[in-house]
Amino acid sequence: MDLLAGRKVLVIGASAGIGAGIAQRVAAEGASVHLAARRTDRLEQQVAAIRTAGGEATAHACDLESGDSVAALFEAVARDGAPLDALINAAAVLWCEPFATQSEHAWRTMLAINLAGAICATQHALAHMLPRGSGHIVHVTSTAGALAIPYLSVYSTTKAALAHFLTAMRGEYGRSGVRFTELQIGNTGGTEGGGVVERPPGEEGIRSIMRWTGAPSMMEIDDVVGAAMYALSTPPHVRLDRIVIREVAEIPT
Repeated sequence: MDLLAGRKVLVIGASAGIGAGIAQRVAAEGASVHLAARRTDRLEQQVAAIRTAGGEATAHACDLESGDSVAALFEAVARDGAPLDALINAAAVLWCEPFATQSEHAWRTMLAINLAGAICATQHALAHMLPRGSGHIVHVTSTAGALAIPYLSVYSTTKAALAHFLTAMRGEYGRSGVRFTELQIGNTGGTEGGGVVERPPGEEGIRSIMRWTGAPSMMEIDDVVGAAMYALSTPPHVRLDRIVIREVAEIPT
């Protein structure tokens, strides 16, 4: 069953993990999928796998830290003349460490990619979608944004801010035909996050984190992919603001 036959979908952060899983599933459901990320070698592997399975896919190098790179991405995606039906942004980086000793490079990188880059991509997508009066923008956020988890302070902040930005977009463009969905996810195995643990939080830090998150089992990438597909398969007259999918854990959200 081709749920997305005839649609054109851009997935940012598609070189691995959740983004790659979404791109593969979108292509399997009949969409023409454009994959974007910084690591072109990994992108080409994903594109090759999609094409081998009979799907239609194109790779694009893109660094969300660079506005010029984001602009070039959308220009390249538009060259085939087909309208862009959906943008799915799964790109993010994180460092898990105490903020007081965190490098400026680490927190500035998280702000640049997780928040500023996502906002930039949204603006470019709107330039394509608003004139047509249709389109779907999906950003992957995190339950860390709702919980403000210690040792993930800046990462949590970027995800909370992105969720707030999407709420503002619905207020501005709620009747435009463009829909905005937040896909808020919990702990998921098989993802990379793009960051590194430069300064491990130590035993006390681990205990502090566990007080917020419990001792969770991990979701799988396919669990998140399924939620993304549900969002994309909703009809245009349905506004799906937020999907929260998280691991089983003894904590209210």
